[in-house]
Amino acid sequence: MSDKFSISIPGRICILGDKVDLMEKPVIAATIDLMMNFNFIKCDNSSITFYSHNTKEKIEFQLGDTPPRNKDLSYWSVLYERLNEKINTGFYLEVNSNIPIGRGLSTSAAISVGFLKVMNRAYSLGLRNNDIAEIAFWGENHELGIQCGRMDQYSIAHGGVSFIHTDANTTVERIDIKELPMVIGDSLEERKASSILNRIKIQIKKEEPGTIKAFNIIEKCVNEGKEALLRGDFQKLGLLMNTQQDQEAILKADTQKIKELCQVSRKAGALGAKQMGAGGGGCMIALCPGKQEEVAKSIRDAGGKAWIFKLFNYT
Repeated sequence: MSDKFSISIPGRICILGDKVDLMEKPVIAATIDLMMNFNFIKCDNSSITFYSHNTKEKIEFQLGDTPPRNKDLSYWSVLYERLNEKINTGFYLEVNSNIPIGRGLSTSAAISVGFLKVMNRAYSLGLRNNDIAEIAFWGENHELGIQCGRMDQYSIAHGGVSFIHTDANTTVERIDIKELPMVIGDSLEERKASSILNRIKIQIKKEEPGTIKAFNIIEKCVNEGKEALLRGDFQKLGLLMNTQQDQEAILKADTQKIKELCQVSRKAGALGAKQMGAGGGGCMIALCPGKQEEVAKSIRDAGGKAWIFKLFNYT
C-alpha cells in the first residue's frame, strides 16, 4: 500500500455524440491537458478527510462510518461506501482542479474516476480501467441520480482519443491520434444541464420522433467521424461536427450564445464547431487546423473564454 502520493486526472471533450450515450449509442471523446490533481496521505488513526481546494468543502468522518452525501464531495462519499470493506486505514484526500467546474468538461466524472484511481493504488484493489469507469458511472447515475450515460467515465478512465460503445457491455476503442487542432470556447453562461438532460430523457422514453431522428443523425455522424479521424480527414470531421450542431438546435439543447460562438469560430476559419455536453450553456469546441489563435480570439471577442489545449494520454 502507498502511504503518500499524487495523481492527475484529465478533463474530457466530446468530439461527436454528446447525449447519445443516454440511448447507449457510440460516442467519440478525448481527454485533454486541463487537469484535476489529487493528493493522498495515509493516516495512522481512523480519521478520514475529504477536502476540495476549489469549493473549500471538507468532509470528516471515522473509518467504517457512513460519510455525508449532502455536499459537493458526495461523489466520493458514495464511492467510499462501495469500497469501504476494502479500506482499512484512515486517510486524507484533497483535490485541486484546473478543469473549469460545471462547464461541460466532465469534472464530476473526473472527480469520481480520480477517487477510484487513488483508492485502487492506495489499497491495491486490482481494478482495471473498465471497472473504475463502471463503478464511477454507478455512483453518479444510480446512487446520486445524475442523468448521465457512460461516455465521461470511460473516456477519462482510459485517456486519449476513444470510440466508446456505451451500452451495458461498454467497450473502448483507442484511436491513435497525437494531435487534434481544436479550441474550447466557454460561453460563460449559467449552465442548465440537468433540466436539458431530464427533458431529453423524457422525450426518449416517449419516443418523441424529432428527438429519435436527431439522435440517429448524431449516431451516424459518430460512425462517420471515426473513419474521418482514422483517415486524418479534418474537412469531413468538421462537416460532421456542424451537422451535430444542427441537431443540438433541433433538440433545443443549445443557447443563442453557443450558436454565436460556433458562428464566429467558423467565420475565423474553423472547419466545424459544436456545443459540448448536455447543453444549456457551458462550452463548445471548434476544429481549426492552423487557425487556433484566430479562432480563440474570435471566441474572446464574442464574449467567451477560450483554451487551446493538447490531448492527454496516461503514460
